[in-house]
Amino acid sequence: MVFPFFLSINRSVLTVIACLLLSISILATAPISMAASASDKAVNNPTSRLEKQYKQAKDIYYTLEREEATRRAQWLKGIHNFRRVYLAAQQSNLAPSCLYMVGRMYRRMYEQFHVPLDIDEAINSFKDVATLFPGSTLADGALFSIAEIERIQKHNPQQAAQYYQQLIAKYPNGDKRNQAYSQLQTITKDFDLAMPEHTVQEQIGHDLVTLEPVQHWSSTDYTRIVIRGSGPVHYSTRLLEKNNQLPRRLIIDFDQSYIAPEARTPVPIEDGLLQQVQTEQVNETTARLILDIESVSDYKIFNLNDPFRVIIDVRGIKKERGEVPGTKRPKVVNTPEKTVAQSSSLPGHETSAQPEQLQTAPDKETIITLEDRKKTRPQSLTSPVSTGQHHTQRVSESLSLAQQLGLGIRRIVVDPGHGGKDPGAMANHLQEKDIVLSVARRTAKILREKYHYDVILTRKTDVFIPLEERTAIANTNNADLFVSIHVNAHPKKNAKGVETFYLNLATNSEAMRVAARENATSTHNISELQDILSSLMQNAKIKESSRLAEAVQKTLIHGLGKKYSTRNLGVKQAPFYVLIGAEMPAILSEISFITNPAEAKRLKDVKYLQTIAEQIAAGVDNFSKQRRTASL
Repeated sequence: MVFPFFLSINRSVLTVIACLLLSISILATAPISMAASASDKAVNNPTSRLEKQYKQAKDIYYTLEREEATRRAQWLKGIHNFRRVYLAAQQSNLAPSCLYMVGRMYRRMYEQFHVPLDIDEAINSFKDVATLFPGSTLADGALFSIAEIERIQKHNPQQAAQYYQQLIAKYPNGDKRNQAYSQLQTITKDFDLAMPEHTVQEQIGHDLVTLEPVQHWSSTDYTRIVIRGSGPVHYSTRLLEKNNQLPRRLIIDFDQSYIAPEARTPVPIEDGLLQQVQTEQVNETTARLILDIESVSDYKIFNLNDPFRVIIDVRGIKKERGEVPGTKRPKVVNTPEKTVAQSSSLPGHETSAQPEQLQTAPDKETIITLEDRKKTRPQSLTSPVSTGQHHTQRVSESLSLAQQLGLGIRRIVVDPGHGGKDPGAMANHLQEKDIVLSVARRTAKILREKYHYDVILTRKTDVFIPLEERTAIANTNNADLFVSIHVNAHPKKNAKGVETFYLNLATNSEAMRVAARENATSTHNISELQDILSSLMQNAKIKESSRLAEAVQKTLIHGLGKKYSTRNLGVKQAPFYVLIGAEMPAILSEISFITNPAEAKRLKDVKYLQTIAEQIAAGVDNFSKQRRTASL
């Protein structure tokens, strides 16, 4: 059945009428409160004010989701917030976003309260996005959401197929196109429906996403798996329990994807958590990743963009005969250029699995958040990347009693941002990658020699390391802190100052801009990442990371203020790829603006870089002292 066009028109008219009525009621209500100073120029700017209101409404939505709010009135109030912004922003790019969020909230309400009206309202809101704003980046997502509702909630595969077809035809290059085609394939096969000939012909000329060989990093209780693709692709997961001779397995299917035969050789991990990782081509358009599980308690899966990659973090307790869990150090590769956890990326021959066996196993999809675990006893003080026996002995002898008991900070990973083919920000004849490497080396030296910490650098020379690998280095080396050092940049040359970030949802558009630049991605991708983080960060070390950021920012401003005039931009939160999945307090420090002529001149001065290194190290030590005091 094709959805009649006149119904779309009537629906749009009804929406306008409803909005007019709502606007009358809004005039009698107080505006959404905003915490902003009188000197904040953005408050007097209508666009900025609406953006803040939208951000505030979205924060409320995330809170309702995280806390699983049980009162329907709370959700309706959240929807009211988005509709209020929509009324005042119908000609801006916030309008489709507001309607889209209303649809999401109604769908979420239906899943929780099972009120039929809610799922109908969800469909109506998504239809408004697709009809009123067909050029929006959310239009294809709105059509896909309608199709999913028809397929899952309303159990109407024929109607779902109509919407999948509409999406494919209208948005052949949209983010949801491949996913829609995969679902359409499944529906036409399962319900014996005819696939439209024009849709088949369009798919023939549509390139599949190519998946690269798997990489992994492992330690005694943690493994990170990464698989990259030539473009964004939809994937689905399921956990299969042990079945006869087959071990417990985590299956990830990639729609509209292809993995070359030479990249399908099983990758043996055998770290006590996973036995191996396999990849296979299930059919012409579906690639599969199979993790054979030995001893896994938690796992989480998420994807990052530019380039597209899927990351699987696995946790558990390693099982080995005669070994006490947690006493064996992770395997690492120690090279003159860099130190990384051991990685496997092995080409080879094609393998085959038995898909029919997978169909009979239980279907389960899980996302697990990070745990906040305190140390209960000391581990070996010998670093897997020790700088020498004398240094290791000196570190061991210099540790305080609190540190030796595992109550303080022992191992710190310092991360110089960018490197190699990624120069970072460039201006005034400077490159960010060179500056931060110099500062990181100096910081590491001070932390070792003055404060007696065990320090690991993610890179020691000008080499490129992917962002997700840097976090894996910290996790596999059981680091207690992770400090990433960067240099800021801004289109306005007069922008200056120092700021320190920790991982969380972005609080303003400027924080999103910085995150987009450091992640080498778009603000659109950062906006999508916010949704991922809302699920991943419920139990992450946010509070400790914020305290670490405060300590470092405070010493930086205090120390630089003695010799240099600088601006305190404060502590902020934003979604940085390099911090995602860190199992310890983690921060990202922006030490100056390379685009500011005066600060660029300072960045050429080794005394200035040394001062910054001294203050970062002092801030880390201050945080460590506070943490030990609190623990004792």
